[in-house]
Amino acid sequence: MSTTDCQRCSKLTETITALRVQLREVVALSELQKADLDRLREAQAQPQANRAERAPSDALQLGLGRILLEETAAQAAEPSAVTEERAQAVAELEKVIDLKKTESGETKQKRKARPHGRRNLEFSTLPCETVMIQPTEVLEGDPDEFELVGEDLGFRLAYRPGSYVRVLLRQQKYKRKAPSGTRPEFVRGPLPESIWPSVMGDPSAIARIVVGKYADCLPLHRQETISAREGLVLPRSTQCDWLKAAHAITSRIVDAMLDDAKRRAFCIATDATGAPVRAKGQNALCHMFVLLADQDHVIFRHAAEHTSASVKAILKGYRGYLLADAASVFDGLYLNGEVVEVGCWFHLRRYFWRAIATDPGRAYEALALIGRLFEIERACRLLPLAERTSQRAAQAKPILALLDAWVARYRDKVDPRGPLDAAMGYYLNQRSALRQFMKDGRLRLDNNRSEQALRHLVVGRANWTFFANEAGLSWYASFRSLIASSTLHGLNAQTYLEEILRLGPHWPVNRVLELAPRYWASTRAGLGDRHRAILRPPWEIARPSGRDAAVLAA
Repeated sequence: MSTTDCQRCSKLTETITALRVQLREVVALSELQKADLDRLREAQAQPQANRAERAPSDALQLGLGRILLEETAAQAAEPSAVTEERAQAVAELEKVIDLKKTESGETKQKRKARPHGRRNLEFSTLPCETVMIQPTEVLEGDPDEFELVGEDLGFRLAYRPGSYVRVLLRQQKYKRKAPSGTRPEFVRGPLPESIWPSVMGDPSAIARIVVGKYADCLPLHRQETISAREGLVLPRSTQCDWLKAAHAITSRIVDAMLDDAKRRAFCIATDATGAPVRAKGQNALCHMFVLLADQDHVIFRHAAEHTSASVKAILKGYRGYLLADAASVFDGLYLNGEVVEVGCWFHLRRYFWRAIATDPGRAYEALALIGRLFEIERACRLLPLAERTSQRAAQAKPILALLDAWVARYRDKVDPRGPLDAAMGYYLNQRSALRQFMKDGRLRLDNNRSEQALRHLVVGRANWTFFANEAGLSWYASFRSLIASSTLHGLNAQTYLEEILRLGPHWPVNRVLELAPRYWASTRAGLGDRHRAILRPPWEIARPSGRDAAVLAA
């Protein structure tokens, strides 16, 4: 072997050694980057503190601008592939971007400042107590020396502690006069129908316990402490007895509401969350479902498992639209076509929002298009149904065509394991369900109302941690259904519950649906004299007077 060959072999060996060193450095760097990506994915998978999923308006506007430039270039490169919807979407985006520039420029008017300062209490519906303030000179001197020329009025907001009231039921007994030698006959006045005969609590007190626990998230042990400050200790055992008696009345109403929803509802929105129940060793995790039937009912139902069988049992017999997330437990309902799946655009938006951490540019583009759909929804919300259906579909169709083209353009260019790829996959899988809203103006784009209805349970778990048993789940489902439905229809939940607890035992079982919050206003307006008397609290039925009043006062 010549010297030249040896030099060549030496150089080749050095080159290979250097390449090996570079390769090891590249492998080490790739392993570090892979570890960083794995940590990022784990961090995203971990539960995070609640925070608003808001995107900066400037970033969304820039995203719309990039989409417009890319779409214009794509249409110029392939004119034959351009559809009428995509061309219309470009024209509309140009108008939207120009409008947003105008609003963000110098011509944008300042928002009207919110009123501040002391609130005017003159027109409040609160009870008013008047305090007369007169000068000392007038009170202690000769009133004839002074002439009233005016007065200054000022309101203050005060608090008068509420308290429980003892209701003394004096059932007077009489002996009917009869001839001597005959058995005397005794009579006494019957209890008012508004009084429960075998329960110490009046429906007004029971309604307060119900609202405290199932509306204000106050566990019974806290209400026990509060009642002690108000003059009477109400043990938890007593409160449970009251809730059990009230549940026997209210559960029939909620069952009728569910039957009415499955029979009449056009669209039911649903979601579920975990409901831990105390058990030996480890708490059992049950699940609480919520059903929002149009604008009629809010119904809660619990199930031992979050499975298709549980969902089918709850919605058995329903035919119509179902607005839900993409959970597989709902898939069994769509097989025969009787239930039509409606997708939630906010769930899709959440996928793209999570992709901001890894690919902010394209994530903001998708968020901008989805945001445009919600702007169209808000603009058409107050239109009549037929016009809302046609206008919303006509304005949303070009945006959807643009979103399809955007997904097709970038589907193969994103990280196949990244959050943006997951977002696009979710969109393609749910594409048909996400477009159902275009068929009817009554179908919403999002399922946020269901999540908001379940938030009370999530907040409540921080107070009572778990349900004591399955009875607690049933109580929650019934009472929470009536409280949420009464809020939906603008009713005072405590007043409503008090009235139906008085009237429920005397109401026909085959007409129990008339006591639901959806129909309560019309039902109450059509009550007869007997039922109106039942609604009145016992202390308003017959007030004592004369000697009886003096005895009671003593």
